[in-house]
Order: sequence, then structure tokens, then C-alpha cells
Amino acid sequence: MLNPYAKAALFVLRLAACGLIILGGGLCAPDVYLYLSHRPAARPAALALKAVPALAGAALYARSKAVALRLTKDLD
Repeated sequence: MLNPYAKAALFVLRLAACGLIILGGGLCAPDVYLYLSHRPAARPAALALKAVPALAGAALYARSKAVALRLTKDLD
């Protein structure tokens, strides 16, 4: 069972992770649409760099409970 501080931290971490995933998807969407229309990718490295926020958000979401518990272990 999580204490209220851990629940609040978990909520904030998951909200930030979801925002990063949406931001990464928004950055990559135009390049993916161009790729799907069979146009050559102008800069594949730029597409990889645009995906970094989405990957960071996915990693944060996957580890959010452990991070929230670590952040709030001394508050209870």
C-alpha cells in the first residue's frame, strides 16, 4: 500500500512520462508520415534524436513506482 506522498509522486512522475511520450510522438509524426508516403528520409539521425523524449518517457513510466518510493521513503 502506498502512502499519500508516494501516490502524489507517482501521479506526477506518470504525468511527466506521458507528456514526454506525447511530445516525442508529436516530434516524430511529420517525419513518419513522410516516410510512409515513400519519400526518402532526409535525415535519419534527426529522426532518431526526435525519438529521445519518447524513449525517456517510456523509461520513466516503467520505473515510476520505484522512483516514487525512493523519493518519498523519508516522508512517512
